[in-house]
Amino acid sequence: MLKNEVLEIIGNGENSEVEFKRDDLRPEQIAKEIVAFANTFGGRLMIGVEDDGSLSGIKRQGLQEWIMDTVCGRYVHPAINPKYEEVKIDANIRLAIVTVFPGISKPYVLMHNNREDIYVRSGSVSKLATREQIIRLSESGGLLHVEIMPVPNTSFKNLDKARLENYFRDIIKDPV
Repeated sequence: MLKNEVLEIIGNGENSEVEFKRDDLRPEQIAKEIVAFANTFGGRLMIGVEDDGSLSGIKRQGLQEWIMDTVCGRYVHPAINPKYEEVKIDANIRLAIVTVFPGISKPYVLMHNNREDIYVRSGSVSKLATREQIIRLSESGGLLHVEIMPVPNTSFKNLDKARLENYFRDIIKDPV
């Protein structure tokens, strides 16, 4: 990514696909954002940028390995392999950009303190997923098949015979 592209993204501020973070955060704080991006539409984590958009830069040695091995390897499940790049802004400031693509093995969880928390991105913040969001994530990740789940308190008497006949005859083209 080019320096002017990075500065333009920062100038637009945080949103549903951009999050600013310092490089001195704990691994679970970074993992939370990665999980939220993977569970929604993906996004970019701009490390070395303050919440107000000012540039503090990255100081941590081995940041790429720390993010890939420690953060993504230990705190994110299932494993995610985001794109990592560093951009030199000037002689004293480098930024790291961690690009997370929408995941296919949803829901992704933050594993921390013997818990598995599921986060989603909502505007410019990452929030714990609601029960309904967890169900939708599980369905989109292939872990839950709602079309084969039983419907409580129903029987064959509840089926509409005309609609069933229409479905078999016109939709799946199977003569009844």
